[in-house]
Parts: sequence; structure tokens; C-alpha cells
Amino acid sequence: GVMCPEPFALTSNETCVVKYPDTIVDIVEPDSPPYSVIYPGPTLTTFPQQTIVGSTALLDTRNLLGSRGSHGF
Repeated sequence: GVMCPEPFALTSNETCVVKYPDTIVDIVEPDSPPYSVIYPGPTLTTFPQQTIVGSTALLDTRNLLGSRGSHGF
């Protein structure tokens, strides 16, 4: 006969992609015409996640949805 509040979970996942510039190397040899070699810059992809888990009895969603920090209950 004990009433328990409903569980609450809020998650967000935003992909973050960073592309670094290419590297160009100029090659000059005495017996050949000069040329360039292009090394593509790396692309880094991360998937930062935020998760809020708690109880609806203790949760004020207006404050949590407007913030971007880490929360735990």
C-alpha cells in the first residue's frame, strides 16, 4: 500500500564533429620538378551525453531543461 512516485529520465546526445585543416608538404628535389603532397586533416567525432535520472516527486523540470550542466539525483 505504499505509493511511490514515477521514475523520471531525461537524456540528450549531440554529435560534435571537428575537422582539422589539411597539411601541405612541398617536395623539392634537384633532379625533378617540385610537387606538393597533401595529407588530409583528421576528423574527430565525439558523442557527448547528458543523463538526468530521478523521481518526479523531487524534480522541477523547468529548471533542469533550461540548464546544460551535470545533474544527479
